[in-house]
Amino acid sequence: MVLKMTRLFAALCLALLVLAARPAIAHEHNEQQEAAGQRTEAGHNQAMAPGEMAEHEHGEAMAEHRPTTFSGRLMAWLGNMHPFAVHFPIALIPASWLALVLARRRGHAVDVIRAVIMLAGLAAVIAALLGWLNGGIALADPNPVKLAHRWIGTTLAVLVGGIGIWAWRRTESVNSRAMVWALGGATILLLVQGWLGAVLTHGMAHMMF
Repeated sequence: MVLKMTRLFAALCLALLVLAARPAIAHEHNEQQEAAGQRTEAGHNQAMAPGEMAEHEHGEAMAEHRPTTFSGRLMAWLGNMHPFAVHFPIALIPASWLALVLARRRGHAVDVIRAVIMLAGLAAVIAALLGWLNGGIALADPNPVKLAHRWIGTTLAVLVGGIGIWAWRRTESVNSRAMVWALGGATILLLVQGWLGAVLTHGMAHMMF
């Protein structure tokens, strides 16, 4: 009888020890998993290019500061169209400048080029407005690259928008030397603006040879 009670007591103690050890093992396993996840994330961050790191951090910041009101989410949604909207003035501004130079040299009509110039002006203004919604309405910015990108883009929108209105109101201006110089200057400014935009998304070293 005593032997049976002793065996029963030993079995109960063993069961209690097993049950008590399971949470500790699970806790230690969770800690190991968290440490492994942190090491994996750290290695992933080290393997990421500077531009990818900036884009990753920008995505996390956007997720944290996502607006909750309908108007705020609408403005953010429209602002998210900026990255693809900029491709229209990027294509139309140099294309209209090059087409105008070739047409003037060969004596061709410039009626179609006039329409392209007006479309470039409209596209530049829309892209700039979407850029303001994307970057936030602020006159200053602690990031000098973003600040330059903001105001060069605004200047470009005013310049090309004005060129478009000029071509629309005065048909004869399209075939002038002043229009060639205006579109050429806008193209050079566009190259600078494009480089700044690439720095924001891919990092300063994205053009390293």
